[in-house]
Amino acid sequence: MEIIIMYWSVAVGLIIGVAAHIIKKVIETRETVKEFSLKMYLTENPYKTIMVVFYAVAGAAGLNMDGSLTFYTALVTGFAANSLSGKADQ
Repeated sequence: MEIIIMYWSVAVGLIIGVAAHIIKKVIETRETVKEFSLKMYLTENPYKTIMVVFYAVAGAAGLNMDGSLTFYTALVTGFAANSLSGKADQ
């Protein structure tokens, strides 16, 4: 039961981290493009969603193998995974 609770907290951490970065990017973009929306961000480049999931799961797997997977490290990994997928545009 402890393992299930740990992985749920890790999943929640990853989701919150990704969501926080998405909100950050939407806010930044809306400063210059007022009509930009969260829906536009999520639907413009659907391949990024796959990249974010891959990066987040791979990062969490690496942290788990290292023994340092916690809610906090999952949160940061989710944020970083979404940030890394944004680099595909540049």
